[in-house]
Amino acid sequence: MTRLFYAHKFLTTVFVLICLGIILCGYLWMQNRYEAIATEKAALVRQISDLRGQVVLRELENKELSSLDRIAKVAPLLGLDYAQVPRKIKKVGDR
Repeated sequence: MTRLFYAHKFLTTVFVLICLGIILCGYLWMQNRYEAIATEKAALVRQISDLRGQVVLRELENKELSSLDRIAKVAPLLGLDYAQVPRKIKKVGDR
């Protein structure tokens, strides 16, 4: 009887230690996973910020290239001289 009791006690102790080990490993895995996700998020936030900056620069460049002053400067270089630089006119009707 005592032999069975000690075997039962030993198996219970081993089972509890295995459960504690699994819980500890799960906790460490979750902590490492959270750190990886936080690092990935920080990298994506930096990338978004860089892309937004590039969008602003492209919009400024587009506005600069489509300005009438820029067209007036480039027209003679391309052989598109006019007495006066044409103005942008909004189309009103079909005629």
